[in-house]
Amino acid sequence: MIQFSIKPRLCVLNAGEEMCRDELEVKWLSAQARSLCLYQTDKTEPLRCWQDATEGEYQFELTASVSTDFQLRELDSSTSLSDQRFQVVYNEKKYRKARRNPWSFF
Repeated sequence: MIQFSIKPRLCVLNAGEEMCRDELEVKWLSAQARSLCLYQTDKTEPLRCWQDATEGEYQFELTASVSTDFQLRELDSSTSLSDQRFQVVYNEKKYRKARRNPWSFF
């Protein structure tokens, strides 16, 4: 089994903000030596690969306007062994007005 984590896992955008810029830290740990690559869902090339390792760490800056998934895959494989999501949420105040008419029951 592989332990896989990203930090931070959440970014809150306030009204007027359109992009999250965060320094992400990715870590993984395995009982057996593995050759793994870290992928970001919307990219075809891996962000980082490790060969015959039991652990890995990678830091990078992420700029995102929507939630982004990251996957650990075996080298030369498209099968995800583990995945984590970096979530982008918008501060509710931006959407609070006029969601439904106050007189409507539904």
